[in-house]
Amino acid sequence: MENQNPTHSLLHQSIIASDDIVGLNSLVNYLVLTYFAHFFGICLIIARNDSFHHSAPLPTIVLVIQDNDDFEKALGVAVDMGCQSFIVTEHAAGAFFDAFLPVHEAALQRSMEKRVLMLLESSDSPFLSTISQLLLYTLDISDGNPVTISPRVIDVIDTRNDSFPNTKSVNHFPDKFANMNKRRLRLGTVPYLPNAFIEDKPLGEGNARYILPAKPNVSAMISGTELWLVVLFCEIANCTTEIMIASEWGNVLDNGTKFGLLGAPAKREVDITLAGLYTWYSSFQHLAFSAVHSRSGCTCIVAKPRIIANWRTPFLSFTGSLWGAVLAAFVAGAFAVLVMSRSRQRILQLGEATRYTFSDSVLIMIGFFMEQGVPMPNELVASCLLFATLMFAGFMIGSSYNGGLASTMIVPQYEKSINTVHDLAETRTTWVGVTVNWLFSIQLAYQPDMLTLLTTFREWEEGEISRRAHERTVAIIVERMEYGHVAHPQMELDAMKGRKMMAEDIYWESVVGMCSKTWPARARFDRLVLDLKAFGILAHWELIGVARYLSFKSQQILRYSRETGGDEFTPLRMANITGALLILLAGLSLSLVVFVVELAWYWCGPRIKRCVADCLIKCSMRFARKRARPTGREV
Repeated sequence: MENQNPTHSLLHQSIIASDDIVGLNSLVNYLVLTYFAHFFGICLIIARNDSFHHSAPLPTIVLVIQDNDDFEKALGVAVDMGCQSFIVTEHAAGAFFDAFLPVHEAALQRSMEKRVLMLLESSDSPFLSTISQLLLYTLDISDGNPVTISPRVIDVIDTRNDSFPNTKSVNHFPDKFANMNKRRLRLGTVPYLPNAFIEDKPLGEGNARYILPAKPNVSAMISGTELWLVVLFCEIANCTTEIMIASEWGNVLDNGTKFGLLGAPAKREVDITLAGLYTWYSSFQHLAFSAVHSRSGCTCIVAKPRIIANWRTPFLSFTGSLWGAVLAAFVAGAFAVLVMSRSRQRILQLGEATRYTFSDSVLIMIGFFMEQGVPMPNELVASCLLFATLMFAGFMIGSSYNGGLASTMIVPQYEKSINTVHDLAETRTTWVGVTVNWLFSIQLAYQPDMLTLLTTFREWEEGEISRRAHERTVAIIVERMEYGHVAHPQMELDAMKGRKMMAEDIYWESVVGMCSKTWPARARFDRLVLDLKAFGILAHWELIGVARYLSFKSQQILRYSRETGGDEFTPLRMANITGALLILLAGLSLSLVVFVVELAWYWCGPRIKRCVADCLIKCSMRFARKRARPTGREV
């Protein structure tokens, strides 16, 4: 059976006469109830002049082929409504098999098992001569070089006799995958560690052979956590693996364009593709998915935050918004002290010396915030309330600052880190991967953060990622595998030590294989996947794959990348007061400069004033004389 065919095909030859209709119906009813009962629905496809109808009590859709009828569209509707098995008469067989592949490739339904029961009118039916062209036959597959494949009718039942052969002793739909006799299974992949690894081996030493492109002088050794599924499948089913290595992951577009790894099964170049493929919505429209064999989380490793410079220590106690609130409180308090002072002077009729200047108000507020003693007049109740409030506010702010300063001085402070998806989007950090397919899972997202990530993603080759792994402005995509390991691009361990994994995944997906919608081995392959997963073999394969193709050292680095080590507390050193010393130095320097300017002003100010006054007088006198001089017309 070719891979384009239904999973099982059965050809029954029936010599139909008028007195044989009852016997034929009885036989078909028996076959339908025995082999088709578990299907959701049956399609009976007949020509206009056919009179056959089965009477088995099963859901059945009857399609009658008319002249100039759009049979392919009708068959597509029936398949999407649940037709999983087919009974076809000889007159309808040609149209049915012509429409079978295009209909199932376009259908939304992806029933894995398909069965066909075909009724022929005579043993010398002309349809038998074209049966190999229409791909409806059972195969005799003989081992050898090359493999011999010959068509053969499974069973012939003649309804002319009143008694039928013992059909219970005949399996009319045998398992074609019990022994495939070295028949080929075409696998498509892209090198992606630890999921897929391919290397050349001398002829006879590999476990696969190359196709697209072909390498006649070497064989292929395929391995990896996903390709081992195919290797084991072929060991059990006795098939031969042929490998196609795509240059990119590719896609299948709605306009029919097919390219890369995802386009290969859609073009029927391969049977199944495996290489870290997810359950993408865009791919599901055109391909079928195998059973889920793994769960994957897409996240990034970002640059580790550096320790903040020591000169910034005095400013780390409060955040920027809190510093703004403190400044607003300081200005409001200074203004209130200034207004209170002038009101107090007018109410109590005090002298000018008792009124606070602006500098006095500022110094009083500094004293409150520094928890220092300041003069507080108490003649008025309002002034007492004001100063009590300012004293309490200054005490709270000063105590909070002291507590924050103590923690920032003994606990190392780091720059803000990218830990979440929101952080990655808010900082507009470029995140990079080896293929644009990383975006397929979020291309239909509507959240603002995801929309931002769609614009900040860049596709880099693995070599470029390795060369630029030390750059702190990029985040590198890694894959958090189901059993605790991490798949990452090749890079130096030193570059990896300077990075850490984000605290959350950007998204998570189910990992599957992709094949054409009519690949007959999908049901058998899915059973293998589910059995391996149930027995924990896939967890063991993940461990072996990481150990063989990545390294436990890199896994250890990434696993503990978020831990800060033993620097939670450090003793105070000279560097801790660098900021205070810089503030002192800046203040002394500024004071010195202002003092020099003031001295210069007081020493040279009177002379400068006199010079300016003299210049103004001379200019005014010159202007007056010019105005008083008679013009030539007056003379």
